[in-house]
Amino acid sequence: MPISIRLGDQLEHRLSTVSKRLRVNKSEVVKRSLEAYLDQLEPSKNAYQLGEDLFGADGSMVSDVSANYKALLKQKLRAKHRR
Repeated sequence: MPISIRLGDQLEHRLSTVSKRLRVNKSEVVKRSLEAYLDQLEPSKNAYQLGEDLFGADGSMVSDVSANYKALLKQKLRAKHRR
């Protein structure tokens, strides 16, 4: 989608300089810059979200603990009181 913006002389000069140094057109520099800026503004992921795909990857997690919680608790209580 095309968009137009007005730049001051100094910002236009800086954009041209960076564009030539990177050997890409000005639009590409603006796209990259805008994406980096917006990435900073969006809320970052919390610790759980960062590791979510790794949880249980080694098979150490029991997959259905919550569904069987009541039964597991009963077993533990019975075992404890049998002593």
